[in-house]
Amino acid sequence: MLAGETVLSGAEHPGTALEVMESGAGFYLGFPDEHGAPYTRESVYFATKEHAESALVMMRGTGR
Repeated sequence: MLAGETVLSGAEHPGTALEVMESGAGFYLGFPDEHGAPYTRESVYFATKEHAESALVMMRGTGR
């Protein structure tokens, strides 16, 4: 991950909430832009939506 590539590493925050997103590579945690399109990928890819949702719960619990 490059500095400024993700919100967690310095990219401008899009003003949306971190959520589970999906791409051809799998599920991941990311921020959508104001139109709902993917803006950043903040995590590794997960094989299932359930694994990504569990990671989101854990990230929210740590305040990230």
